[in-house]
Amino acid sequence: MILLEETFAGLKPGVVGEHKDGAYREMHAQPSHPDDNLDGWQHKTGDWGVPKEHWSCVETETGRKLQSLVTCSTWQNNSIAKGSVDWADYEVETTMELLDKEDGWGGAVGLIFRFLDCTRYYALVIDRDGQAKIIRSVTENNFDVLAYAPINTEAKSFSLRVKVAGNKIEAQLGDLLLKCTDTAYSHGMIGLLGNQPAIFGPVLVSCDDKQNEKLEKQRSQREKKHAQKLKRAGQPVLYKEIDTKGFGSGRRIRLGDLTGDGSIDFVHTRLDPAREPGVASIVAQSWDGEVLWQRGELPPIPNPETSGDPAVQVHDIDNDGHNEVICAMNYEVFILDGKTGAVKKSRKIPPPLPVSDAYKRNINAWGECYDDLEDGMPCIAITCVDFKGIGKRTDIVLSGHHHQTMVFDNELNLLWQGIYCHGHFPIPYRPKGNTHDQLINGYHHLNHKGERLGRVCMMDHQDAIFVGPLDELGQGDDEILMAAGEDGLVHLTPHYHLRQRHMGHVQRLAIGKFRKDIPGQCVSTVLFHGNRGVVTLYDSTLKHVWTRDFPVIGATLQPVLFDNSGEERMLLSGIRPSSGYQGGLIDGHGDMVSLLPDDGGPGLCAFAHDFNGDGLDELMLWDHDRIWFYHSDKKVRKSNLMKRVRPPLYNMSNFQSYYSLPQGAIEEI
Repeated sequence: MILLEETFAGLKPGVVGEHKDGAYREMHAQPSHPDDNLDGWQHKTGDWGVPKEHWSCVETETGRKLQSLVTCSTWQNNSIAKGSVDWADYEVETTMELLDKEDGWGGAVGLIFRFLDCTRYYALVIDRDGQAKIIRSVTENNFDVLAYAPINTEAKSFSLRVKVAGNKIEAQLGDLLLKCTDTAYSHGMIGLLGNQPAIFGPVLVSCDDKQNEKLEKQRSQREKKHAQKLKRAGQPVLYKEIDTKGFGSGRRIRLGDLTGDGSIDFVHTRLDPAREPGVASIVAQSWDGEVLWQRGELPPIPNPETSGDPAVQVHDIDNDGHNEVICAMNYEVFILDGKTGAVKKSRKIPPPLPVSDAYKRNINAWGECYDDLEDGMPCIAITCVDFKGIGKRTDIVLSGHHHQTMVFDNELNLLWQGIYCHGHFPIPYRPKGNTHDQLINGYHHLNHKGERLGRVCMMDHQDAIFVGPLDELGQGDDEILMAAGEDGLVHLTPHYHLRQRHMGHVQRLAIGKFRKDIPGQCVSTVLFHGNRGVVTLYDSTLKHVWTRDFPVIGATLQPVLFDNSGEERMLLSGIRPSSGYQGGLIDGHGDMVSLLPDDGGPGLCAFAHDFNGDGLDELMLWDHDRIWFYHSDKKVRKSNLMKRVRPPLYNMSNFQSYYSLPQGAIEEI
């Protein structure tokens, strides 16, 4: 029985990949595009240093073939895959012609099988040492060798064939036969590994009739089980639309009550790609869609949309009972009246501290952007904190690109400033029994005076931070988790004792009650620049539960209470089937159980919040022209999950962690 006969006829000659790509997809779900050239293939790399053009469909005298274009290490993992994860016992065959390497060692090149995701698969390869090998991909693009033998690489052209049956692997590379047994991966797609230039011929995947019958039975059972899940889970129903055409934001939107009527209003911001210093424009809009005020001239929508934070928050920063908008624009920091946009206070941002050459030469963290500019410090994030110990977060932290930090009181007096590897978004931390906030400033833990309490030296910078207990009742010790980019998932005590889980570039971090059969809170992560789209669930002790590969980028994994199941869901994306993918909410088993309707609604960005106060969350989906809101079709029943601590709206960030904890787990200020 033929499972796949791939002749590359569905690909257009030229680069294989998506028409538009980039770091903006950290935060934005990209629809499919007519110029995409994938035809069901998914390609991943394990490192953002690999050139963007990895694969090409080429015309040859014997038909179309697939060519790998890069010379990179096996760790960089230039892989491409197709087929069904359900495939278990099958045969796969293709041909391979080795081409001349470019600069660099080059890595393993060959045929992938039982591909679960870009971090877990087997491959039959010729490696850079001239050996033929059967290899098994393990954590963070490392590999184990299961079988090997010398092979004459001067032949250049080879046939490759693999047969998998249970734990038995039989592979032939030219005239060389390799065999081994392994139980790590029992099923998965097929693919190609191209860490050096090579041309691959058509791919044929087949199985016997018995195996095909088994696949059909499994598929039928899974569809039946999924249909039952869909019936039990809450499904989104559209209930509100708001027009934002002409001034809408991508991910740079902030929420809060601007008018004092108790409803959530919207602050739309845009940055000017030609200018660095903070926000270019702000448009405030009420819950009813009325434009309240505007500040700054609207620049065009960036193409593509970018993912960085706006230096904007909505908060009652002066403690007068009404929310203000705190923002940085053109090297000035402003406190604006939330209802009118009138300036209540402002000041020029002080000069940044000079960054010494010794610091620049020796810091072992990714990222320049030291922001010690003559014009001033470009502000890329604002965090509200309580360094005075008054029980309300009325102090302001301004962050530059990864290194500069300035702290002001609500009169905009400078309290202190410093140079730290702080990553994207610092967060306040109030240890139990303390009267003052501390600051988890990336890889530095600071007290309210800016004195260092702990630090670690890492390769990358942090993308998101969580601090709090992970036990069932939220009464345990505080733990620090960081989505730490290339450093993986970093786990720290408040004293900065360290352990790590390496898996690729960890971009997003979410904590919630995703499984009621697992004690405590669950921790979920999603990878981006390396092995992107890979979602993993851990228990409260950071033991691995499952890993799934999703093609949609832009996932926040934000905890969402959408029905009466006693479990929270994870927000994957707002995209719709007509845009190429199915967006919605996934459950604690990795199944999408709440499906967004294919109603033409926006899906670029997604956020969840209990906007109407009924105890369940609503989904807010938007692009630059409109915001649509969906509530659950399930009736609300009282549940302990409704009494949860969530991140405050006054410290929103594109790089925040998303958590949902029992009441009392984190002191709410």
